[in-house]
Amino acid sequence: MKVDKSKFKDGRGNPLTQGLFLEIGYNTEFAVYTLKEEDHEYNGKLYPSLKQIYLKCEDPTEYDFARTYLLSWSHWKRLNENKVLRKYFDEWREELEYKLRSQAVRDIISMSASESGGFQAAKWIADRGWEKRAAGRPTKNEKEREDNINERLNEDFKADIIRLKAVDK
Repeated sequence: MKVDKSKFKDGRGNPLTQGLFLEIGYNTEFAVYTLKEEDHEYNGKLYPSLKQIYLKCEDPTEYDFARTYLLSWSHWKRLNENKVLRKYFDEWREELEYKLRSQAVRDIISMSASESGGFQAAKWIADRGWEKRAAGRPTKNEKEREDNINERLNEDFKADIIRLKAVDK
């Protein structure tokens, strides 16, 4: 998808924040993206879903995503400072993390059956190796979030684990 970055600024040359999105922009003529799950057509114009783009990038650092689909890294940081938009982005991050960890678990299961290399890389992804956390005890929110994700992963892969244990016997 080719992105025309000149569309990311208002008439005075300021980077758009809420105005970048069809649903919450004050003037839909400036809107470039939709916050919906899928691309959305409105008044004959197709608005790409920034959520779908974000998830397809699979970029937990968000740097390449910001440089490719927004004005810059600072534009992405500015969007994240907006309270209305931040709640959407936090949901996207959670979904991306679940997606990446789910794939990493699948890779680990596949590698354990074939005994091939790459286990450490998949483990790094499953453990969120890109995330640098301060030393010390996790916060209550971090613990709840981690427990939530682990519970969902356990449910998703319970049958695979049982099957692999049966093969080992």
